[in-house]
Amino acid sequence: MKITPLLAAGTSLALLGTASAVTIGFGPNVTTPVQDTMSDGTNNQMRQNINITDVVTLGPGTYQAISWDYQAAPDATNGATQPVFPFLTILNGAASHTVLAFGSTIDTEPGIQNLVAFGGTNNTFTLTSDTTIAAGVQNPSGAGIQNSIMTDTSFGVTDHANSLNFDEAGGVGNTLDNFGHANLTRTYAFSIEVVQVPEPSSALLVFLGGAVAFRRRRQA
Repeated sequence: MKITPLLAAGTSLALLGTASAVTIGFGPNVTTPVQDTMSDGTNNQMRQNINITDVVTLGPGTYQAISWDYQAAPDATNGATQPVFPFLTILNGAASHTVLAFGSTIDTEPGIQNLVAFGGTNNTFTLTSDTTIAAGVQNPSGAGIQNSIMTDTSFGVTDHANSLNFDEAGGVGNTLDNFGHANLTRTYAFSIEVVQVPEPSSALLVFLGGAVAFRRRRQA
């Protein structure tokens, strides 16, 4: 039986889609959500937040961030926009991170949103040993931009940077260790879903096994 490249690629995508997702971060359902410092429509209110409570240790392998969940504030009435992007880091130690992956910048929708596409071309990463992974979210730096992701200040710990003191999370391999408020007691309402990408040989074996079974059923 001949396997075309397109068919093989489709099989890999199907396997990826059925893999069990791991959730990193608390999730969008915080108890008493409030909005972080709002923009006045002119000044930048950039916020970078990394959840260091709800982390996950992943084993060696290749992984892909596929989606994320969030709870966002309603659109601003003062002209400020609400673009944000999700990202993942290696938790190196106290207030020290290395960017593993980052997603597309989107204009958030108000309320709780689930399984929003992570997006972008920097959504896949490879680990060579057991590694502790944290989830982060950031809105870009610029006038009239605010952090729309809701927060709850009653529990959890976050490494928090503001517009006067931050590292850019939109670059794989970047070190994030310049926080205005490390170990800040609050939890932001978001999480990221990650799946492990099957090794090419494993995906091929699964496909071949299915193809043989299908052929036998046809011949029976």
